[in-house]
Amino acid sequence: MLQLPIKIGRLGQNKSRRQLPFPAAPTLQMAQLGAPALQVEFLQPFPRRRWNQLCSFQPQVLVGSVSDLRRLAELVQRRAMDLSSLDRAIFAVTRCGDQPVTDISRVVLWQTFGVPVYEIFVGPRGVLLAWECEAHDGWHVDPGTRFSVLKNEIMLDVPGRQPIPTGLTGSIDNETCPCGCPGTRLVNVEALALISFRRALAATA
Repeated sequence: MLQLPIKIGRLGQNKSRRQLPFPAAPTLQMAQLGAPALQVEFLQPFPRRRWNQLCSFQPQVLVGSVSDLRRLAELVQRRAMDLSSLDRAIFAVTRCGDQPVTDISRVVLWQTFGVPVYEIFVGPRGVLLAWECEAHDGWHVDPGTRFSVLKNEIMLDVPGRQPIPTGLTGSIDNETCPCGCPGTRLVNVEALALISFRRALAATA
């Protein structure tokens, strides 16, 4: 299997995570759609011009932006592509500043591919900052990453630099996760712009 060259991106002292979280494993066929947005091992890159090769690659895991995943789902729905090999998971990449995956997108991807959808939160240079809990109860924060909340916005803390706005709202939970994993989680994550829109709409009601 072709392997992406790994660059160790740094945010302060943080190293990029080298592997995807459960249920991905190095022994699986894993395809990353579009331009590489994630600096982890064992991902085979498939820019759009190579999507016609996905069937022969037979991926068991897909990684990509929601827009690319939805576009691929349309091809599968039209039976223009057979991805029945996909049997483990989809990882939807949300970049710092992007809107989180919507419920509608989750339903479309589930109905098309029949595998769980997990969101992964990515910072500058493809650093994996947090990933959706196996129990779908918040995002587990990478041990080398720190977040804070400022004026209702989740901020990415970088040693020696100003905190980076994420465009997200939510809270930080340090209790053991319902899935059994210890460590910090981001919970009740939503787009900050969506919250502002709801408040403005309520004010006019």
